[in-house]
Order: sequence, then C-alpha cells, then structure tokens
Amino acid sequence: MHSSSILRASGTAALALSALLLSACSDDSTGPEAPLAVELQFAAEVNGQPFSCGSSYASVGASGTTITPVDFRIYVHNVRLVTAGGVEVPVELEQDGQWQLEDLALLDFENRSGPCANGTPATRTVVRGEVPAGEYTGVRFTLGVPRSLNHIDQTTAPAPLDIAALFWSWNGGYKFVRADHISDARPMGWFVHLGSTGCTPGGSPQTVPTGCAQENRVEVAFSGFNPSSSVIVADLGRLLANSDVTQNAAASGCMSGPTDPECPAVLSRFGIGSPQQSFFSMR
Repeated sequence: MHSSSILRASGTAALALSALLLSACSDDSTGPEAPLAVELQFAAEVNGQPFSCGSSYASVGASGTTITPVDFRIYVHNVRLVTAGGVEVPVELEQDGQWQLEDLALLDFENRSGPCANGTPATRTVVRGEVPAGEYTGVRFTLGVPRSLNHIDQTTAPAPLDIAALFWSWNGGYKFVRADHISDARPMGWFVHLGSTGCTPGGSPQTVPTGCAQENRVEVAFSGFNPSSSVIVADLGRLLANSDVTQNAAASGCMSGPTDPECPAVLSRFGIGSPQQSFFSMR
C-alpha cells in the first residue's frame, strides 16, 4: 500500500478512537447524580428507658409517680436536612399509602398489646424519603399536622389521617401527639393530646375553621445530625418532668386548652410558651 494511503488510514482510525473516547467521557460527566435515599430513625423512651406497651416506669413527673403508658403516637411534617452551609433541603417523602402522605408522616410507637388496646398492631419508627446527593449535618421538622390537612373529614381521609383515635373534629383537627398513661393515682388515665385549639368559627364540630388561636405546631432542629446513624428520641418522661400526674383539675391530663391548669407544664416541654423544647433529643 502506498505510504500516503497508510497515513490516511491511520489518521481515520485515530479520529474514530478520539470520537469514541470523547463520547464515553461525555456520557460519564453529564448524567444526573442519583438522589440519596434517607431513612430517619426515631425512638420512644420514658426517662431514657425504651418505651414498651405494658411496661411500668418509676419516678415520672414532679410527683415521682410510677406510670404505665397506653398510647404514644406522633405526627411530623416539613422534614428537612441541612447542609454544612446551613441550606435546608426538603426530604421528598416516600408515598407509601400507610404512614406518609404528601409531606406528613406518622410515627407510631405502640403495638396494641396489653393496655395499648386503643392502638394498632403495626408500629412505625422511621421517616423515609430522598434528597439530592450531598453532605448533610442537620435535621429540622415540624411537630404536628400541616394546616392544609388538619381540618378535613377523617372518615374519608387517606392514611395516615384515617385514624379516629388521632382525630378531634373538622373544627379542632387532629391530635398531633397522643401520649397517654395510667397509674394507681389516675387509673382512668392521664392524657396528653397536643393539637390546635381556639379554632374559629366554633359552633358545629364539622365546621372548618378560618384559623386557630393556638396552632400549637412546634419547630424542632438538631445540628451534628448524621442521616445514616443518628436517632431522634421522643421521651414521655421528659415531657412530663414538670407535671404532677397524680392531679387532674380539668380534663384528663392536658388537652391543649390554654386555661387547663395541667397544660402549662406540658406545653412548655413541647416548646410552646418556652424558648426551648425538651420533648425530643438526639443521640
């Protein structure tokens, strides 16, 4: 073959190889980075001891009472992870048809065993979703049901808003937290039901309100958070630390009423009327 033909052939091969390499590099560099799946871990405790239906816990509250929990369920929403630079990134929740709806999640620590007969057999201690790939060092969320979902018809609502035991009325909305216990002093129960109150217009329980005087949603934030290993703890003992749970002057415990004498000690531990919440901690 003539030398010029050899050179042309070699040049053609080199161009083809260069094009192939450029194409491969282009494919590797332009593909979108896969989102990061996250599973945020929650746990329930009573004064640092694992929560369990049927177990008894000593030295609870200002009265040092022995209690037996009978319910422990919590709604949270607006879950965000926080970058090292302080940027909040919403967690896109998995829509599983049971525990999570839109940006709302239900945490259920009871299992309907023993005295928790008012509950459900299934439990839930995680919030699942995804965020853009990146490094996250903090977490923030809102305790409660968002107003857009709080005043709906529970009888036709999708899960996890279809639970009658976590609902007051269209007017009052949902119980953001239900944390109930019994004791020798209060055998019929001492309950903590956190939710919105003072919702107007009042009147019929089926009236959707234009607003609530006490919305009672709480912002919770933790730094130094590792999405793959950190655990957010809800502690019933810490919630009741300033309460004499042997006493009951109005409703059975605290039903979030602003004039209920049992409520100030409880609501302050949620961070309502207090600069710092004490109900949640992180480990």
